[in-house]
Amino acid sequence: MNVCFVSDVGKVRKVNEDSGGVFYNQANQMLTIIADGMGGHKAGDIASELTSNYMKELWEQTVLFDSPEEVKTWLIDSIQETNQHVYTYSKENHDCDGMGTTIVATVYFSDVVIVAHVGDSRLYHVNKEEAVQVTEDHSFVQQLVNNGELTEEEAEFHPKKNVLLQAIGTESDIRIDVNLFEWDDQDYVLSCSDGLSNKLSTDDILEVLNMDLSIEEQVAKLVSIANENGGEDNISVVLVQRKAGDTQ
Repeated sequence: MNVCFVSDVGKVRKVNEDSGGVFYNQANQMLTIIADGMGGHKAGDIASELTSNYMKELWEQTVLFDSPEEVKTWLIDSIQETNQHVYTYSKENHDCDGMGTTIVATVYFSDVVIVAHVGDSRLYHVNKEEAVQVTEDHSFVQQLVNNGELTEEEAEFHPKKNVLLQAIGTESDIRIDVNLFEWDDQDYVLSCSDGLSNKLSTDDILEVLNMDLSIEEQVAKLVSIANENGGEDNISVVLVQRKAGDTQ
């Protein structure tokens, strides 16, 4: 697999509250993470870094996963444990009380991708023809869409678009959604914070990933467009491309 992770502070904020990366377990299986610390809450950068580092440590302790179902169970259990870790830290450190973060945690087999998420950071599955949003935002506006009170188009410009219903570290119990989907040779999986998804449409993403560029150049192009379109937020991206012959 080809993989690239980039986290950019953007054009407005002075602190990067995003975290994440690409991590490997003892069987060389890959986990990618995007964590977006909650703006407007104290210590969002600490929440995202705690989350990313704690998940990394848990993953690096694991051995071979034989099936997507084993990974699904691990992701749910590990995110629950991480949530407790961040929640406890926030209660024990007064300056961090109320902090939180999103998470998109993804594991890749040769034919199946398993993604778990909390919050509104997203994952897209992209092939030559289309870019499909796999995750569903845990947000107030998405709930209005699900209830039929808003259209998807109206939701994109709603003033409460960034109000989250779920986040790591803010409550002792959280809802974790897990999705499994198949992917083919040359397909992409794009995970990102809302600093990217708020600035690029699925058509924009598809256009960039169809460009004849290296994966590093594609990520740089995506981040550049987000900054050109305002760059008001931190921008974090993990892009993974399945290569022909991948056997993991």
